[in-house]
Amino acid sequence: MSEAFEETGPSAWVLKPITEIRGVRHALTMTLDGMVQATSENLTKDEADGIGAMTAALHSASRAATNAVLGAPPSTPLTTVTSHNDRGTYMVMPVGEGTNTLIAAAGDQDMPMGVVAATMARQAMKLGEQIMSVPARTNDGVS
Repeated sequence: MSEAFEETGPSAWVLKPITEIRGVRHALTMTLDGMVQATSENLTKDEADGIGAMTAALHSASRAATNAVLGAPPSTPLTTVTSHNDRGTYMVMPVGEGTNTLIAAAGDQDMPMGVVAATMARQAMKLGEQIMSVPARTNDGVS
């Protein structure tokens, strides 16, 4: 089990099931342009902001490269970006269709990737449903 995390940010509830998985060190949600929306408490604001910006760039570059090499239209979404090194794994996926949000988790070598990926996908779907269910604002400022 990971250390007990106190998540921060308006969509922090989505991170709790992910951070409870053995081996998970960090989890975040961010916009496609890298603005952090929620993070596990064990990241400082500066760390989270840097990771958010790098993650947005990683996702964008991975999407462009994948679509180019596979001959897919540029608008084809990615389902997951995963990177590994000798210290662990970092996974990123979009939150729902039609949102501009990403969810990411990092963990050590013992992190069960299948469990984390499935949990991230489930939480991403829940957050995506919540985001898409918020009524649009009108010009008078009333939803």
